[in-house]
Amino acid sequence: CTVPVAMHPGLFISVASTLSGIHQQTIRSYEEKGLIKPYRTGGGTRRYSQIDIDKLIQIQDLSQRGINLDGIKIIYEMRDKIEELQEKVLSLQQEISQEKIQHSKNEKDIHQSYKNEIVKKTEKTIRRKF
Repeated sequence: CTVPVAMHPGLFISVASTLSGIHQQTIRSYEEKGLIKPYRTGGGTRRYSQIDIDKLIQIQDLSQRGINLDGIKIIYEMRDKIEELQEKVLSLQQEISQEKIQHSKNEKDIHQSYKNEIVKKTEKTIRRKF
């Protein structure tokens, strides 16, 4: 299997509940709110990964700090958007870097072509113009 172990959704809700210390019904309510999206088998059985378990623990921690589930959902949506924007910034920085390299190469080629086009004027050709 090429999926990292932490991402492999193979744990039943009972195991996720035990590992996270969160009641199964609470886990289901987190899913209903859209805070967690466990993998579903063809038969509809929920399967959780270690990443899901870690997220359940984070959600529980935020909830115990007084943040309601709607607030937690907003926090996760904002975090996802920030990560998306950070990836976009990185992509644009790489694109700009490549454009600078290409621009520098083009500029060098242009300057090189000037050297090939420069013709020395002799005193004879300079006097003709006057």
